[in-house]
Amino acid sequence: MAKNFLVALLLIIALGCKKKVGDDDTTPYKWKRDLYRARVKNDGPATFNSKDPSVARNSDAIFLNTSYTVLTEHRKNEQQDSIFNASGRTLVYKYEKVDN
Repeated sequence: MAKNFLVALLLIIALGCKKKVGDDDTTPYKWKRDLYRARVKNDGPATFNSKDPSVARNSDAIFLNTSYTVLTEHRKNEQQDSIFNASGRTLVYKYEKVDN
């Protein structure tokens, strides 16, 4: 019984820690990243409803700046989540791969 429990626990841990498809952490890419800020609204706080990187279609997004960086796919996703969470959902990066 204990052996079955340990095997089940090990499977849950192994499958739970699996990286997402396309979450490459070995190949670095050059990225153009645009920083956007949510617009302040009269009836509520300035926040993005989602961390979806398609903020260019969001008419409320305010463009702040552009920069270039070299990151792996995994690090790019972590950085995007980090700025979104640390800013209280007011800032978001939109990444685009640069072919060089």
